[in-house]
Amino acid sequence: MNDHDFDDHASWVQAAPFRALLGRLMDVTGLPWPVLADHGGLPPQLVHRLLYGRDGRRIARIPRDCACRILSLDERTLLRVARQHGVFA
Repeated sequence: MNDHDFDDHASWVQAAPFRALLGRLMDVTGLPWPVLADHGGLPPQLVHRLLYGRDGRRIARIPRDCACRILSLDERTLLRVARQHGVFA
């Protein structure tokens, strides 16, 4: 294994915990996934694939920087956004 292999492996994380977190945020806030993607600065395609899969299969990993952005989504802020848009979970 060379340094490049390590760096490539280190730049990805398991998708399941982040899929669960996005699902929970959607349930709690009532906001749709595109709004979560927008507020997290996440690529919409990645969020859609994370939640709903690709070609009938769930994705197994996501880029570390996207995982960090998902973790930065604040439930209280998203609840305020939901209220402003008339969404009630």
